[in-house]
Amino acid sequence: MNIDTSKILTDDEVAAQRAMTPGTHFVTHFNHAGSSLPPQPVIDAQNAHLDLEARIGGYEAAAAAADQEDAVYASIASFIGATPGEIARAEHATVAWCSGFWALPMEKGQRILTAEAEYAANAVSYIRAKERFGISIDVIASDDAGQLDLDALDAAMGTDVALVSITHVPTNGGLINPAVEVGKIANAAGVPYLLDACQSVGQLSVDVNEIGCDMLSVTGRKYLRGPRGSGFLYASEKILPQLNTDHPDHHSAHWVESERYELLPNARRFEYWEYNHAAWIGLGAAVDHAASIGIDRIEATVQTRAEELRDALRGIGITPMDLGDNRSGIVTSSIPGMDPAEVKKALGEQKINASVTAPDSTLWDALKRDLPPLLRTSVHYTTTSEEIDQLIDALTTIRG
Repeated sequence: MNIDTSKILTDDEVAAQRAMTPGTHFVTHFNHAGSSLPPQPVIDAQNAHLDLEARIGGYEAAAAAADQEDAVYASIASFIGATPGEIARAEHATVAWCSGFWALPMEKGQRILTAEAEYAANAVSYIRAKERFGISIDVIASDDAGQLDLDALDAAMGTDVALVSITHVPTNGGLINPAVEVGKIANAAGVPYLLDACQSVGQLSVDVNEIGCDMLSVTGRKYLRGPRGSGFLYASEKILPQLNTDHPDHHSAHWVESERYELLPNARRFEYWEYNHAAWIGLGAAVDHAASIGIDRIEATVQTRAEELRDALRGIGITPMDLGDNRSGIVTSSIPGMDPAEVKKALGEQKINASVTAPDSTLWDALKRDLPPLLRTSVHYTTTSEEIDQLIDALTTIRG
């Protein structure tokens, strides 16, 4: 891994970020890939709108915050290299992903190309599409490093491919799939490309133009440090004419004649009229907060802390089960003879948050590698070396 150490946040900068993160005073958090601890600006933005709704009414509060809410589209677009019209709000990443996936035309005999380390929610949709449309699923093999094999992907391309769809940072394994290189192959073949970026946006530099994806799905609660129940879909201007949502409402489409509607010309064709206004405003605050730090600095800090944690785990005889030439802030490990659910519980009793990833969350990868349930400990730029020491001491004690 090549980490630009000059960009790592200083100890004083990390301390300042922790000072504006209330949760750091109560828990040692190694579950940022599940739901990160929000910073105070996000909490304040969300609570301010909830208070406004309570004082003057929900509709009236929405009207008063209209400009603020519109600005969220611009913030997100700037953060990922898009335009505001290419952004659609969503309740979470799965809603965003499904909105794009199910809007894409698919026909019997076509193929979907995906990766071994694919997320369960996406894989279930592929299987359902196989049942519904008669498409087939081609799971592209991984290379020796564990990431999607680019030569195999290129060789699998053909005129019958409906979609290339991969997860950028899978839920387990620490892997960062080569999204940019996948985009070059898909673009050269003229095949639509959907990227699940729910665990990469917020910890890695993600530019949709550099990646070349046609669609990208994101959640707010993970590395963006935003509210639960928030997320967005990016759908490029190029792909939008091909996307026809099956479930429009009177916000995403105009009812223009007695029995005819017209979808909105931009990505908002995937939205619904009703949504959590406070969560959307909070998501905007989270994106602005990350942008104020600098995603390049966040990326360098997260990757440094993750490698520090992997080294520390090896130091007590626990081998991380992580893959890839480049690795993310997600660290997964198996502790021989111990149930990770029990380890998680024991850590929780010491106010250390962790998570467990089950084999069926990435079944193709789990079957290939014969993976058991894994303990997942994920870091962020607010994670300190002292917290890593605390985790290692706790794991040493738990193992006995």
